[in-house]
Amino acid sequence: MNRIFLTTALLFTISIQSFAQQMIPKQKGFEISYSVFPQSPERQNYALGAGVISYTKNGNYLFRLAEYSRKYYEYAHYDIPIDTFLFNGGYSLYVWGDLMRNVNINLGLGGLVGYQQINRRNETIYDGSIINATENFIYGASGKLSLESYLTDHLVFLVNGQLRYLQNSQLGEFHALFGFGMRFNF
Repeated sequence: MNRIFLTTALLFTISIQSFAQQMIPKQKGFEISYSVFPQSPERQNYALGAGVISYTKNGNYLFRLAEYSRKYYEYAHYDIPIDTFLFNGGYSLYVWGDLMRNVNINLGLGGLVGYQQINRRNETIYDGSIINATENFIYGASGKLSLESYLTDHLVFLVNGQLRYLQNSQLGEFHALFGFGMRFNF
């Protein structure tokens, strides 16, 4: 009986402390994320990201993220790797959250700029075919819907879905991503 009481008291204490430290204006955070492309072929296509966020008023925040992604394009039993290096900056609006703001939904809009490298800059493929363009500068816009859950005062677990529009990309203009990540607020 004492264990149940102590466990309940500890959980109650943690939740009170958590409420006092969340989404303070001018608070900063470091975020890392892992995302996948839906409808990927057999090889694993992924995106890794890291960046800094800065809270403003009412749970909104500015974000600045750097990202590396690897996606394979299937060509006649050969997978051509396409590496993308992106910088993503924008603003995320607080949409909804529970009373203690331990679970939040945010909607973010941002701009993208980056570089895309095809087949590791190798113009020829194993069968002698030649790739016309092996590298491009790309730019565009992104929209992100994220579910953010505070695990502790400073640690946030993220689940998000993104839709991107990229001009000059060899993979097409629209890209969807689904991912998760962690953020440490300091």
